[in-house]
Amino acid sequence: MTPRSLLVIVLCLVSATAAADERITDDTPYKNPTGSVRLGLWRAEYAVHGTERLTIGTYTLPYLAFVGGVTTGNGYVEYQLVHRDHFALEAGIGMTYVDFTNLGVDAQLVVVPIRLLSAFRVNDSFAIGLGAMSTGVSGAGAYNSKSDSQFRGAVAASTLQGWVSAMWRWSRGWTLYAEVRGISGVGVNAEGDATHMIDARTRVEVMARADANVDELRGASGTLALHYARKSFRLRAGAGYGNYSLPVLNLVVPVAIPYPELDLYFVF
Repeated sequence: MTPRSLLVIVLCLVSATAAADERITDDTPYKNPTGSVRLGLWRAEYAVHGTERLTIGTYTLPYLAFVGGVTTGNGYVEYQLVHRDHFALEAGIGMTYVDFTNLGVDAQLVVVPIRLLSAFRVNDSFAIGLGAMSTGVSGAGAYNSKSDSQFRGAVAASTLQGWVSAMWRWSRGWTLYAEVRGISGVGVNAEGDATHMIDARTRVEVMARADANVDELRGASGTLALHYARKSFRLRAGAGYGNYSLPVLNLVVPVAIPYPELDLYFVF
């Protein structure tokens, strides 16, 4: 092997590694290098050392709720099922818990999203992604207006989202990201019971249950953003229009609005 051939091989390997590290990891099956840590505006992640496919993380902004007296915690696990040259597949599950007890409200909320993500790399510069996410939301609460009256209730909701994305790496460090997302309506199940003591010998109990589909929360959105990667720094900025999907809760704004797309983080 000539020195020139060896130099060409080394340059190719370096270029391939750089391209892999620059891949967008949000809402795609790609992951950060094994053993790396991501810290930024929205997330903190760890690509578990000793494995090539497992990532654990948490959304950081919801913890600001502690300032207002709301107790909350969240986390997620992502596992890359398939990672080949032209195809990648990943599954993930998460959980968010919110407790309003410190505000004098006996209410709790649990959100559990399940995601399946795939990407097809057409060539070194262009990839197409597909994603689907089912989210279950459950809540429970109680209210006592007086010592002789009380109310307890619970609600459960489910949503389904699907999206198609395109990623074009048009120069070193720069990737254009486009996404179209569709959101189904929300299925809701609610039940509750109320008890009222009229006097020491008379008690009235009322129980109710209802099921409904909230079609007003059905819609779609489109997003266009630029993703910049240089060494450990990552920046994503853009804009979108449509029924915005609220992060973590995965519920959507019932009216179409313009919205910003912004994230800044470091991978080291």
